[in-house]
Amino acid sequence: MSSGEVTLTVRLVRSFEHRNFRPIVYHGISLDQTVKELIQFVKNDVALRTGLPPPFKKYKYDPFLKL
Repeated sequence: MSSGEVTLTVRLVRSFEHRNFRPIVYHGISLDQTVKELIQFVKNDVALRTGLPPPFKKYKYDPFLKL
């Protein structure tokens, strides 16, 4: 891993009430990409990831927490 890359853990949250979440670890994420590019990368990866159950793959995630 070079100095411009990091390891990032993304937590997919379907329901806080029911504690439905899945952590996904990404290695070698470039620090040069924008937040918009990272969000699009994660959305595309989640849709294609084989280890996640269908509800996590098809859910329309909002990347920003609304309080």
